[in-house]
Amino acid sequence: MVVILCPFCDQKIELDRDLSGEYLCPMCDETLLYENMDLIDKPIVLGKYHNFFTIGNVVGAIFIVLLSISTFGIFALIVVLWYIFSESANRRETNRRRIAGDPYPEKISAYGIRIDVNQKARLLHWRKKKHLEFYPSELTSIVHVQRYYPGRFRLLSSILNKSLDFTSDKDVNGSIKIFLNDSFAGSITELTTKQGEEICRFLQELYGVPHSVERQVIITDSGGGGSGGGG
Repeated sequence: MVVILCPFCDQKIELDRDLSGEYLCPMCDETLLYENMDLIDKPIVLGKYHNFFTIGNVVGAIFIVLLSISTFGIFALIVVLWYIFSESANRRETNRRRIAGDPYPEKISAYGIRIDVNQKARLLHWRKKKHLEFYPSELTSIVHVQRYYPGRFRLLSSILNKSLDFTSDKDVNGSIKIFLNDSFAGSITELTTKQGEEICRFLQELYGVPHSVERQVIITDSGGGGSGGGG
């Protein structure tokens, strides 16, 4: 929230968001222009630039190499064929959405977001040619998807808390869905709940963009489930 002075009636006006634009004075009904001159002094990167060389990926690559050696290359051939089939399916789906008139047919799945000094944003895919760029006026909403296991480590939690509360949840990596011009354009993945909350708070304060929270339960056995929302 910011307080400004109306140049027409000299009355103080409270704006619910600190964004440049035209506002209507509730006192004199005159339209006034407010410009926020506090721009970012240097680019900011939230989340990760990419997570291609993570421990999981390296271990997976070593596992594939070992299996390929032991199976005389058959396993490697299966992996290559699976990759080709997966990429072909993704391209067919992208073309289908493009023909159907989807403004963002390729839903970019990035690992972070970069905010430049002119407030231009960019979703950071590990392939630079897939970076999704947009300006504040294009960002219409964001959804923070939080994923969790219900009641994980119940016994340990009850011992640490010295109580009989067996309902503690274990959050795992979630994502943030990005909507540009009211259309789903991409997402930031592999985010902890804390990282996701930080990005949502930053985008909301900088752009005034509305955001909601979607809790998704990960079901590992029978029973349990649900999700919630809020903003």
